[in-house]
Amino acid sequence: MKTSNLTKSSPLLDTKTVRLKTNNSNIRYAELGDESKPTIILLHGVPENLQAWYAVAPKLAKNNRVLALDWPGFGGSDSLTDCKDYNPHNFALAVIEFMDALKVDNAIIMATDIALLPAFLVGLEYPERVSKLIVMDGIPFRRPQYASWELNSFTKKNSLRAKFMIKWFPRMSAQIGYHKGFYKNHSIPADVLKEFLADGSNISNQNAFMSYFQNFHEAQAYFEEQAHLLNTPVLVIWGKYDRFINVKLAHEIVEKLPNAQLEIIDKAGHYVHMDKPDELVKVATGFIE
Repeated sequence: MKTSNLTKSSPLLDTKTVRLKTNNSNIRYAELGDESKPTIILLHGVPENLQAWYAVAPKLAKNNRVLALDWPGFGGSDSLTDCKDYNPHNFALAVIEFMDALKVDNAIIMATDIALLPAFLVGLEYPERVSKLIVMDGIPFRRPQYASWELNSFTKKNSLRAKFMIKWFPRMSAQIGYHKGFYKNHSIPADVLKEFLADGSNISNQNAFMSYFQNFHEAQAYFEEQAHLLNTPVLVIWGKYDRFINVKLAHEIVEKLPNAQLEIIDKAGHYVHMDKPDELVKVATGFIE
C-alpha cells in the first residue's frame, strides 16, 4: 500500500521514474493512494508538468490510486530523439507503455490541454485499457476559430511570434500565459510556479513544446474522422472563462462523441485543475462513481 503525504509543507508531489520500452526512455511520475483502489492517470498540459496536479492528486488519492506523469520532453522525463516523435499518437502510446511498466491493466484517465487528444486516442485505440475519460480545455479537432492567437501561432511552421514566446522570453511568456489562463489572476504555490518556469527555460522542454503543437494537425484530422467510434464514457469539463479555447468547442466535442456529457465550471479559466480543484474533484468523483 502506498499513501500520499498530505502533511508535508511543500505542495510539490514526490516523484520517481520508470523506463518505457519503445524509446528506452525514463518517464517521471508521482504515485499517491492505495494500489488496491481504482487507478486514475493524470495527464498535464502546457506550460506545465505533473506538478500541475498538486491540488487535485491528493484529493483523488483518498479513494483511488493516482498516477501523474510528465510527457516525454517535459518536466523530469527524458526527451525524444526526433522532433517528429512529439505527437498525439506517440503520447497515447507512452500512456499505454507507462501502464504496462506499472502493471496497470485498466485506468480512468484525466487529461487537460494538449493531453486531451492523446487521452481520446487511448480510448479509441485501446478501449480495453481505459474505463472512463475526463478531459478539460483542449483542442481535439482543428478549430482555429475557437483558439486564441497564441495557440494558433504555435501551430504555424516557422512562426517567429511562436519562437519569440517559447524560446526568447520563456519566463515573460509563461507569466502572460498564467495571467490569461487563470480566472481573475488566481495564484499558484511558489514552489509549483518555480518548477514551471524552470521548465520554460529548458531547451529540451522548449523543443518538445513547439514540436508537439506543429505535429498536432494530422492526429486532429484522424480523430475527427473516428470520433463517432469512441464509446468510452467521457466527461468533458470546461472553464467558463477559458480565454485560450472558447467554451463553444466543449459543446461541439460532446455533440460528436457518442457517450459524452458536459460540465461547465463557473469562475474558472483555462487551468480548471488549478483554478477550481475542489469543484473539479467533486464533478469527476460523481462521474466516476
